[in-house]
Amino acid sequence: MVSVVIPAYNAQKTIAACLDSLMKQDYPGDYEVIVVDDGSSDSTPDIISGYERVRLMKQANAGPAAARNKGAMDAKGEIILFTDSDCVPEGNWITEMMAPFKDNKDVV
Repeated sequence: MVSVVIPAYNAQKTIAACLDSLMKQDYPGDYEVIVVDDGSSDSTPDIISGYERVRLMKQANAGPAAARNKGAMDAKGEIILFTDSDCVPEGNWITEMMAPFKDNKDVV
C-alpha cells in the first residue's frame, strides 16, 4: 500500500487537476490519497469532498509541513509519497516512484 499525501491551502484553482491525475494512475498496487486542508477559506474542501477515493483531513492553518506531517501520521501505506496541490502527476508517477523499491533491494 502506498499513501499519497497532499497539503492544500486555498487550492480551489488547482486541486481538481491534481486529484484527477491521481485517480488515473497506472500503479497496479493499492494506494490511497489523503489531502490535508490547511485552513482554506475558499472552496478547496468542497472540491476535495467530491472525490470518493480521497480522504480529506482538516486542520487550522499551520503551513504545508504541518499538513504533510498530519497526513503522514494518518497514512496507512508502507511508503508515503508527497505532492503539492498545484502539481499534476504524470499517469505513471506512483509506478515510477515505487520502481526503486522493487528493482533494488538496497533501497529502503
